[in-house]
Amino acid sequence: MQGPDRESVASIPTSVLINVVEVAERAGLPAQRWLAAAGLSAQAVTSPDARVSFRQAAIVLRHAVRAMSGGLGIDVGSRDMYVSFGVLGLAIRSAENLGAAIQIGIELHQSAGSLMDVDGELAGESFALRAYERSPEPELLPFLCEELFCSVLVTFRTVLEDPSLSPKYVQVSYPAPDYAHRYREFFGCPVFFNADANRMALPAGMLSRPMPRADPATHAVAVAACRDMLGKDDQPNDLVHTVETMLRDSLREPLTMAQIAKRLGVTDRTLRRRLGAGGQQFAALRDKVRSERARYLVRETTLPIHAIAAEVGFTDPREFRRAYRKWTGHPPTHDR
Repeated sequence: MQGPDRESVASIPTSVLINVVEVAERAGLPAQRWLAAAGLSAQAVTSPDARVSFRQAAIVLRHAVRAMSGGLGIDVGSRDMYVSFGVLGLAIRSAENLGAAIQIGIELHQSAGSLMDVDGELAGESFALRAYERSPEPELLPFLCEELFCSVLVTFRTVLEDPSLSPKYVQVSYPAPDYAHRYREFFGCPVFFNADANRMALPAGMLSRPMPRADPATHAVAVAACRDMLGKDDQPNDLVHTVETMLRDSLREPLTMAQIAKRLGVTDRTLRRRLGAGGQQFAALRDKVRSERARYLVRETTLPIHAIAAEVGFTDPREFRRAYRKWTGHPPTHDR
């Protein structure tokens, strides 16, 4: 069976969506509805292990961009470095110099939830970070470039402890928006619209600039963590991931397939067919999330077995014990 296309693979961390939702909710906008349109919920995107597909992210962002004019990408991208980059921000901050930090950022940018692909270009006395669309999205391109370049510049300013740092220039491939002045105010450099590509350039000499907080040990650990996040090759398609998340959020009162189908706006038959296309069955997904939680509670807590049974949706502890033996090959007391 052929795997899901790249846009439907749930592989993208949700940091950008979390930031968008927070900005929208402060403005009193219905961000929960935007998430629901993509088959997501606030709980689903804020989970530490949450992943979405590019398709789901694009659905949420289209709603956000249409509802919030005036440079949403700048508002989202200009937030604190660690809000945007997480562990990757720690890897960048602890690198030896700016050039090494940029190199590791380019290699591992997807671990931070980047919605564009990036590469570096060295041309004469300039080094440019170039951004590429993963899928043609003219309506979203300004947001995507704003969020990426603003968050990168915030990171440079933070790790170099230089809040006045500015690029040599910024180029974007779309026309100037009516809030173009915000670009110049934020970047503090010439900004060129309708360019041949999307780039943010620095003087090449800056690449050797040492990091004030370089730390080889911290750098190695953070880089390893980012590579581990990217190294997982068992990423489900977005529907499978969404159903898993919904089941995980309702363990005590398990949702039926009919209830989940209704929340996703599809028929039971369509949900069963689409899960099958992702190589999954509803009952198997339900067992997976129940067994993961049950094994954790048995091994890592002192909750009595009847309480654990209730936590994962069983009203009868005997039924739970039978299920646990089916999942693991032995009773729960064995893992205690």
